[in-house]
Amino acid sequence: MNGAANAGRGRRAQELGFRIGLALKAIDGLIEVAVGLLLWFAPGVLRTLSAAVANESDHGPDRHELVEHWAGRLSEALAAGAPVTVIVFLLSHGTLKLLLVYCLLRDYRWAYRPALVILGLFAVYQLVVLIGAPTPVKAVLLLLDVVIIWLVWREWRARAGDADSTPAGRGTASWQGDAE
Repeated sequence: MNGAANAGRGRRAQELGFRIGLALKAIDGLIEVAVGLLLWFAPGVLRTLSAAVANESDHGPDRHELVEHWAGRLSEALAAGAPVTVIVFLLSHGTLKLLLVYCLLRDYRWAYRPALVILGLFAVYQLVVLIGAPTPVKAVLLLLDVVIIWLVWREWRARAGDADSTPAGRGTASWQGDAE
């Protein structure tokens, strides 16, 4: 009985980690969509906000270092004007993340494989960017994405093991029609 209780606790911890990872992805997706919309409809507002945050660095090196770093980079990029490709990337990338999170939280089993492929492609892109211009922030973000990919994979495998006990219906069909 003690082993079963430990297994149950481990499964709950895994489920919690999975949901926290998805929440982080959803927040990331919302931020990308919001920034994409701001760049599209009100680029001046975003330029002013990012410049103001970037100029806060006079208050000491540790104060909001991550936010200041990204705001400074965003401010520099916005000074040259936001290319359409950046807007399209942010909107499509953020929307895709939100759709993946929705499908995974709704337990649509067909969504696990595409989610792993898409998140894997995002991670490969981040790796290329990291190699091109390495920073600790980019490395941490890539590491977080790899952890989230691992959590999604573990949840998919756990759900596949539960497929026999799940009644037919919502979320039980696999991505390519094979039984899981």
